[in-house]
Amino acid sequence: MKSEIRSGAFLNYANLLLRMGVDFFLIPLLLLCLGKSEFAIYTLAGVVVARLALCDFGLTASAIRFLSEYRARGDAAGEAHFLGNLLALFSLIGLLVLVLGLAFYPFLGEVFSRFTSEEMDIFRILYLMTLLNTALMFPARSLGGISAAQQRFRVPGIIAAVASVCNIAGTFALLMLGFRSIALTALTIATGVFSLVCHAFYCFIVLRARVSWRGWDVPLLRSLFAFSLWVFLSQLINVMNAGTGNFLVAITQDTEQVTLYTNALKVYGYYFLSAGCLAGLYLPRVVQMVVAGAGPAAQTAAMIRVGRYLIILLVGLLIEMLFFGREFFSLWIGDSLGGATDTCWLITIVLMLPQTLSLIQGVGWHISQARNCLRRRVFIAAFNSALFLLGGYIVCRWYGIIGLALWGAFTMFTQLAMLNFLHYKQELGLDIGLFYRRAFSRSWLWLPLLGGAAYAIAVIFPAGGWCFWGARVALFALVYAGVMWGLFMTPAECKSVLRRN
Repeated sequence: MKSEIRSGAFLNYANLLLRMGVDFFLIPLLLLCLGKSEFAIYTLAGVVVARLALCDFGLTASAIRFLSEYRARGDAAGEAHFLGNLLALFSLIGLLVLVLGLAFYPFLGEVFSRFTSEEMDIFRILYLMTLLNTALMFPARSLGGISAAQQRFRVPGIIAAVASVCNIAGTFALLMLGFRSIALTALTIATGVFSLVCHAFYCFIVLRARVSWRGWDVPLLRSLFAFSLWVFLSQLINVMNAGTGNFLVAITQDTEQVTLYTNALKVYGYYFLSAGCLAGLYLPRVVQMVVAGAGPAAQTAAMIRVGRYLIILLVGLLIEMLFFGREFFSLWIGDSLGGATDTCWLITIVLMLPQTLSLIQGVGWHISQARNCLRRRVFIAAFNSALFLLGGYIVCRWYGIIGLALWGAFTMFTQLAMLNFLHYKQELGLDIGLFYRRAFSRSWLWLPLLGGAAYAIAVIFPAGGWCFWGARVALFALVYAGVMWGLFMTPAECKSVLRRN
């Protein structure tokens, strides 16, 4: 099983890096081939239908937990009975998604009133294609739980990688042949069906999963929905956060503004994900620590320890984006957007600054999970997400996409303050003041030094293409590593980095 876990982790990270690399090369090509208007419509169609995918009420993630319990008890009959109920339930939800999507269809023109008639015609076709695909794929959501419950990660990872490569190669081929967004959406649907068929064959033929139907099991479904409630609320909050910005922009601004905001969110999203990949590695250790009876002082110490490593990662990325990000956006998508890429850069910076303070507390989320203290945290996040959504509509209409980004940053700061005082300090008993003092120790020395070094590199060394940009970034990375090693990291942290096991 350890081999399966290692292979699955490797394939997951490989798929992530593949997606990042593809976005880097594919987005400029899409902008050139589709144009700013159709590119915005192409990306927005998936965003709208993705909101309907929340109709699974968190059951997709919860299914893995229930199937794992049946597998641990060796209850094959119970597992088959659960799968039967789950597949039937997801089929009904898929039908519900289709009905809701079709009910919303006549109002697309009113919601996206700023689209031209030609843009709306394309958007309607893309919307229906994506909606039908989403509804049909709902029953397949249980397949991921089957393989995960049996700790089989290698083959699903390979299937996902092959589907991604096929989709990438097909996208480049279609663009070169002159096809546009409708053909690209059809390709995405085809690769999704291919992945589904392969995964179903693996689960039912290779893993020998069985499905039985003895009628609806109401107590089982009741317990399933009770467990999935908080997962669903977390998903709903994620939709209502800054990622909803492109939806608000589409309602209040034109398609060019949607394109600008979407590309800024793309880079910001990878910044967010880079922190999650590191913090997520510590979840098992935090759970073991809490189960062993470690108190708030030990939990605060763990939060500080991981938070300092996250600072090393995030501060470097933030400073590079601050001083070299403007040139990056210009080189990346400047051929299509021209000087408007400065707006993308500003939005990315505005969102990254407050989020950094939240991301360095990533272990706090795991402590909340381990101690089963999610309710207050969810309510705090829901309040601030609703604040962003309601206020963001007004701000974006009057002050545009930069105003929306500033409003999003304000709600991030508000949420961080509420979490620190009401959740971490009052409810969990963590010493947040100590966390910030230890996490940012001697920041008065190393932070200005790094900012000055980045500014000097940006001024002294000329800009002029990807090679020059890469050289400037690499030079700062060397300076950054030296400063953090000598002025920020403790001897114990240095030894931990150099340790092989």
